[in-house]
Amino acid sequence: MRPRLKDDTYFTRVNEGLVWLTPAGLLTVKEPSVAAMVERLAPRLNGCHTVDELTARLPERGRRLVVELLDALVRQGLVEDVRPGRTPTTGADPDAGFVQQVMGDPDPAVHRYRNGRALVIGPDRLLAHCVGALSASGVTRVETVFDEGGAVPDGALHAIAHEGIDFALHLFDSTGLSHASALAGVCADRDIPLVQGLVSESEVLVGPCATVDWTSVWLRLRAEDRKPFKTEPGPPSGAAGRILANHMVFQLFRCVTGAAGPEDQRLCSFATRTLETRRHDVLPHFCVRKARPQSRADFVRTVRELRRGRGCTEAQFSTRAVQAIDARFGPIRDLAEDELPQLPLRQARALIAVPSWADGPLVVTASGPDFATARHRTALKAIGAYGAVTVDPRCLHVHSRSGVRLPDDPDDVIRLIRAGEADARLWGIRLEDAQPCLVDAREAFPVLSEGSMLPTGLGYGLDWTTMTSVAVLAQCRATVLAGPREVSGPRVGQDVIDADPVSKRYRRLLTALGHDVRLIDLSGRAGVPTVTVMVNGAAIQVKCRLRLVEAVRASLEAVLMAAQSGRPLSCLGRKVRESTTQWSPPQDASLDDAVSALRRTGQTPVLVPLNHDPAMNRITPYAGNVVLINE
Repeated sequence: MRPRLKDDTYFTRVNEGLVWLTPAGLLTVKEPSVAAMVERLAPRLNGCHTVDELTARLPERGRRLVVELLDALVRQGLVEDVRPGRTPTTGADPDAGFVQQVMGDPDPAVHRYRNGRALVIGPDRLLAHCVGALSASGVTRVETVFDEGGAVPDGALHAIAHEGIDFALHLFDSTGLSHASALAGVCADRDIPLVQGLVSESEVLVGPCATVDWTSVWLRLRAEDRKPFKTEPGPPSGAAGRILANHMVFQLFRCVTGAAGPEDQRLCSFATRTLETRRHDVLPHFCVRKARPQSRADFVRTVRELRRGRGCTEAQFSTRAVQAIDARFGPIRDLAEDELPQLPLRQARALIAVPSWADGPLVVTASGPDFATARHRTALKAIGAYGAVTVDPRCLHVHSRSGVRLPDDPDDVIRLIRAGEADARLWGIRLEDAQPCLVDAREAFPVLSEGSMLPTGLGYGLDWTTMTSVAVLAQCRATVLAGPREVSGPRVGQDVIDADPVSKRYRRLLTALGHDVRLIDLSGRAGVPTVTVMVNGAAIQVKCRLRLVEAVRASLEAVLMAAQSGRPLSCLGRKVRESTTQWSPPQDASLDDAVSALRRTGQTPVLVPLNHDPAMNRITPYAGNVVLINE
């Protein structure tokens, strides 16, 4: 064997070992000793030396390690045998070699590409670059249609329909979004591979029509990032234009030959000044689907499906949630630890995308004993928060107060609702008897009113029960805070705190920080196990849970998270006194008990699903708001 490192394979050292860059993607070898061996061997893996020659001066153990390493590199397709009589995978035809590495026999795929008929649609400045790149890749039959970015010319549609076009490139600006989507639909119907680029002078967004919806791309894109596409619609020139053309032709080559991988299905942003490329997940925007107000029967069916749903595991949720996180296109713009203090608790923060008509930004945080827990809780909370500020007015029962016809633009309808010039309602489910009822949209979505963006009774989880419990207990807590300015209750027994190792640790940490900590039981007022944490004589936090041990742990964790920031602790605004009555631990409660406690306030708890964005519902549909209404 004469081992040779393939031409299109590269590697670099990293802290944990070695990373290979191959046509099939990245391959990480987490072994520093192997990385060192590869670095020493690589200069001699040129096909000029046999394995015996490479290992002639090594001891037996070293020779065995080198042979095993070379065998592994051959199996991974990183090294080839170039002995006489063997056909290398990379050689006179690099395109065929590339396709063979990715998908096997290259001949039919490359033949289909090189003998196909290509169509290029776009501005004059880029047409020549694209034709040149196609010619360099072996395509000899190329048709061009000049288009400055508006409506797709009739000549392009005629060529696709009648002139035997096999694949196409299309470059357009922001004025041609709807026509780009229409062209993508035509090509998809005819099974014609199409790569499109939304062009500005400073950036181009590139994607295959099979997986990229341009309306969703535009609506998901941050408002500030749309400006260059409106103010700088001219295509890039010079070297940037030529590099862009080659990038798009390579994307087309992968689509036509079947060599495209998962990364090729994602949107690619190409910065014309730095030549940097980035990949983005773009979820379908809710405005691209048809929508109408739910009927009573449709709503009952939706609730039934949610209640019967099996939910998902934490691992499944984490895999799905990643698709929603993107700094420019994601419903969740960012999820990170940032500069948050991370001891003794771990914290994470999420930035939520808000509609253009809302007052942003919206940031949520959560904590946990480790990074995985903190990020999981933050992601769940972020999806609930996103649902609370995402309103599709087409799903609401809207009536103009003046009797005039409602505008067609959804954002204009939202403005009427926010201004009080239109009434809007939607269905919710009464938790007492599971009967549907109509709820004022401004109560279900506080973002439609002046004030807080997030509702008091926001609930989220991986199943119906968790979501409903979180929302109902949040309302129970609100009733405690909305009560008399002064309340009292007995002190929680130390044995309850000591019985839970986590609570015991949290209390010891707070004490070590110099705080005098007492826990007061307000369960009698809330109707469910409720604990207030007193720090240095002031009420700092109150939490309601279905079990006392959970209320104790949650309240102490919330105070510890506030304390580790180093800032003065904020008081609740309620005076809490320790009563002299003998303390008796409250019984564990059920969700029905919590609902009954809310009913005793004279109001009816109603759950409204926050499900106006179907793409986010596929990550987890369990986001809702429990509102208290007077009936």
